[in-house]
Amino acid sequence: LGRRFAPGTNKRNSDSRSYITRHYRYSRLFTLKFKILSIGKMKNKNLATIARDFEKRISHDAKLEMIQIKDSNPQIEGERISIHLVKNHSYNITMSEEGDYLSSQALALLFKSRTEPITFIIGGPDGLSDKVKKESQMTLSLSPMTFTHEMAKIFLLEQIYRAISIIKNRNYHKG
Repeated sequence: LGRRFAPGTNKRNSDSRSYITRHYRYSRLFTLKFKILSIGKMKNKNLATIARDFEKRISHDAKLEMIQIKDSNPQIEGERISIHLVKNHSYNITMSEEGDYLSSQALALLFKSRTEPITFIIGGPDGLSDKVKKESQMTLSLSPMTFTHEMAKIFLLEQIYRAISIIKNRNYHKG
């Protein structure tokens, strides 16, 4: 087993220990795993392009899985979502205008505090079934206003990216 040295040096010193600590602390970010379950496809190609851009940005720092559930009534959609949630041992967050509000900094703290994957659930035009809302550990609101699921997905992706930028101390978030 070799010794761990600070980059660019061949001697062990107090700086190498702090480098390892910093590296370990920030490498944890790469273990962040997100899943977004959403109802229906994005029909607007411009919005789909924006969503793909944020997906690409997020994927540099965390695992992101996007799952689309076919449009149907809320009960059938709820059953399909429940099947995913049973297989998936994660911290489940439903997105709803009745949910709690979090600042971007608070969302970043939530991400840092969770060790398990985080699954966000975005309902379709008719919302989410009560069963899905009960199965989630948290209900989060992006705004008191109602958005299409396409817009909600883009806003959510942007907030995930912003929270990662806060954790990584990047200039994207200037708040």
